[in-house]
Amino acid sequence: MTVNELIELTADFEHLPQKEQIKLMAWFFCVEHSREYFETKEIKEEFDRQNLVAPAGISSLVPQMRKGKPPVFVNSKKGNSIHRTVKKELEEQYLGTTHKKEVSQSLRDLLGDVKGATQKLFLEEAISCFEIKSYRASIILSWLLTMDILYDFVLIPTNLTTFNQAIQSHGKYKKITISKKEDFSDIKESDFIELLRIARFISNDSRKILDEKLGIRNSCAHPNSILILDYKAIGFIQDLVKNIIKNYQ
Repeated sequence: MTVNELIELTADFEHLPQKEQIKLMAWFFCVEHSREYFETKEIKEEFDRQNLVAPAGISSLVPQMRKGKPPVFVNSKKGNSIHRTVKKELEEQYLGTTHKKEVSQSLRDLLGDVKGATQKLFLEEAISCFEIKSYRASIILSWLLTMDILYDFVLIPTNLTTFNQAIQSHGKYKKITISKKEDFSDIKESDFIELLRIARFISNDSRKILDEKLGIRNSCAHPNSILILDYKAIGFIQDLVKNIIKNYQ
């Protein structure tokens, strides 16, 4: 894993205590570069590469962390290394079962935000895909669930009139009148999102979220060389559930 990916897996990295940031950055650096040892200046440079503000006085904090009880770092002629116990704990947290269980549980906690029984089962299937590392499938299913819930929202009689007026205002689909869910297949998803905005069913911020997620979904739906990592799928699912699905049921 890269340093950037590991930082993405760390909650509020920039707000952690300075020594904790240094400990994690040193280990992240060693993981990405398959290194056992590191120099203090390399950790400072890694903060710079990640566009993060480096803790003040790294050169003095690292020796302090070697002298701590228990120590975080060990020094030798080859340089600094991560103390064996600390290294084992971090490997278990980020690369082992502990982190995977925590992530899976955080996603399953989202099921409580979905009201419909069939929709809840659909999200559960998306999460199951994530848990077996089928990240593309989890993203595609989450998107389909979001669209289905938005379609149901539009089909509420009072909303339907407003949406059909938005279609006429938009102009591109003037020959289309929505009366049932199947009718939405005649409208491109990007245009559907814009129509939701015209109808004032979504804010501009929500539109931005949907447009961004549609781009990711499109990348996942076609064979290509793009690598979809776990944190990308986690953010995708959480963002849609918390900001869209939860608000339009």
